Amino acid sequence: MKFFKVLVLLAAFPSLVLANDILFDNIETKHWQTINDSVMGGISTSRFYHEFGYGVFEGDVSLANNGGFASIRRVISPDFSNGGVVRLVVKGDGRKYQFRLKTHDVYQGAAYVAEFTTKPNQWQQLSFTEDDFRPRFRGRDIQDAPPLKFGDAIQVGLLIGDKTAGKFKLQVQAIEVLEAI
Repeated sequence: MKFFKVLVLLAAFPSLVLANDILFDNIETKHWQTINDSVMGGISTSRFYHEFGYGVFEGDVSLANNGGFASIRRVISPDFSNGGVVRLVVKGDGRKYQFRLKTHDVYQGAAYVAEFTTKPNQWQQLSFTEDDFRPRFRGRDIQDAPPLKFGDAIQVGLLIGDKTAGKFKLQVQAIEVLEAI
């Protein structure tokens, strides 16, 4: 099956080869940690679990107590060293999310962020290059950070912080790392 997937990708993207995937099964979802605004006094809640072949990131964002975000993250495995494109396969709720990569090149709490808006109840394949990510710290751009190199990424995550209170749900089928050849 994996061989067939590579052939399909080669036909669709002749300059790319599948390098590594994060596929969401029961074991994979246990590697992810939830981090919500409660670390700063907020009361947003979230959870991440496995269901029917994908991970489900869901919860309730609250703006009370200067809150407003929920997130999940994990140490990267496999690594993104040879990645030229990272593709997310997600089904969302129409809200805006962040795909986040952390490196040692930015200080604690900062991350390289690529934002995306989901289409309600539709599976999407979203592709990102290194140039799609901006260094941020607590919602603000960092001006003096070096450009992102996928090979420097040590942590991957997803965050919702769209300044809108309410329930959210993002289903994640895969994070695919595609390699330029």
